[in-house]
Amino acid sequence: MLWWLKKLVKNPAVIGSVAPSGPSLAKLMTRDIPTHARVLELGPGEGAITQQILKKLSSPSQLELIEFDRDLGQICRTKFPGVAVHHGDVEDFLRDNDKRYDFIVSGIPFAAMDKAKRQRVFNLIRDHLADDGSYVMFQYSVTTLGELKKIFRDVDTGFTPLNVPPAFVFTCKK
Repeated sequence: MLWWLKKLVKNPAVIGSVAPSGPSLAKLMTRDIPTHARVLELGPGEGAITQQILKKLSSPSQLELIEFDRDLGQICRTKFPGVAVHHGDVEDFLRDNDKRYDFIVSGIPFAAMDKAKRQRVFNLIRDHLADDGSYVMFQYSVTTLGELKKIFRDVDTGFTPLNVPPAFVFTCKK
């Protein structure tokens, strides 16, 4: 836990939380993922939500991760054999990628991101969803909710008080 706090202090816009995601948040974020889904996770951190996604899928090859922090990316490579782990900026990754996903799941701290970049990323996420795809993200505030409602046709809000800290979950339909 101490290493997590050191990373948070060093780069709060990348880490964004005082602790890794808890089981109640992971279950809420992954509840609608079917076994056949092709999933992209943005900002998996040390993989708390990744573990729950993998419980839902038939094969690890159905999941890709994009992580900005090299150390966290290496942790995911070690913990999740068979999962493609990419390193870099999510905007660059999505701009240079033409794949479509059934689910895109995100732990990126969007409230700490510049608004123009955030909107570009949200638009890229929408464009990379399959026609009936869903984007599921958690945040610790509702700061981005209005932006999501302008970009996605349907946005549902969930909340888990059992996470540390408590978190909102936004499920967005293309």
